[in-house]
Parts: sequence; structure tokens; C-alpha cells
Amino acid sequence: MSLREVVQRAAAALAPFQRIRQDKEPQILVIDNDEIHRSIISKVAARAGFLPVQASDCGNVVRQTLLNEFDCATLDMSLGEREGAEVLLHFSICKFHAPVQILSGADADATARGYELGRRLGLTMMEPLTKPVDLGVLRDQLGSVAQHWRDRRAHATAA
Repeated sequence: MSLREVVQRAAAALAPFQRIRQDKEPQILVIDNDEIHRSIISKVAARAGFLPVQASDCGNVVRQTLLNEFDCATLDMSLGEREGAEVLLHFSICKFHAPVQILSGADADATARGYELGRRLGLTMMEPLTKPVDLGVLRDQLGSVAQHWRDRRAHATAA
């Protein structure tokens, strides 16, 4: 069974249930197979104004995106042999519209291929960052996304 079929079956099974929507602060999905990296990125994301949710592999990503609605995601392309690309494919299938920030220790070519794949799949891709990541730059980039979320929410509430 392909990833597309698994996602479609899971989405159909969960269709009667509403995904969890955090309205007080934006949610970010932090995807990295290294627990220490996930923890550091989650702390930076929290300082930038996000409520972080962590995922260590493609299976966790599928579960989290079926249950939660996210406003941003960070993705380590080197989750496994093809898992970074599979996550991008899953995001495309489930119509993930939030910005995706690739943070990868993979070689520059693999990171660039992941970025281009995301763009070709119609995803909102942020400029990729290579590990070790400058945490100040990451916080600023994520902070801009979180502020944009707050501005949209304030505008929608005022209307």
C-alpha cells in the first residue's frame, strides 16, 4: 500500500472527527529524528510564539496532521532514506498550507532537492537552513510566521 493510499484511508476514517485547532497560539510541527534537535527546535519555536508538537518520523507526521491543524512546520530532510521527501508528499496530499521550513544536516544538494520538491508539490516553502542552525535566525523566521498568524487572527476577529 502506498503512502498516498494510507493517508487517504486514514483521512476517510477520521473525517467524522474534527481536527484539534489551537486558537490561542499558532501550532508548529517540529519534525526531526534526533530527540535533542527536536527539543532545541521546539524551545526556539516556543520563544518565537508557537505551541510546538513533535514528530520523529513520517508515521508520526501522518498521525499528527490527521489529528491537528498546524500553522507551520520544520522538517529535517534526513529522517531516513526517503522520509523527508515522503513527508513533503504527505503534506501535498493532505493540503498542508502552512509554511514549511527545512532544517537539515544533509548535504546541500539533498536540501535543495527537498526545497524544490516542496515547491513543485505546491507547498509554501521557506528558505532552507542547514545544520548547525543559527538559532537567532530560526527564531526570527519563525517569529515572523507567528506574527503573521496573529495579525490575520486579529484582522478576522475585528471584521
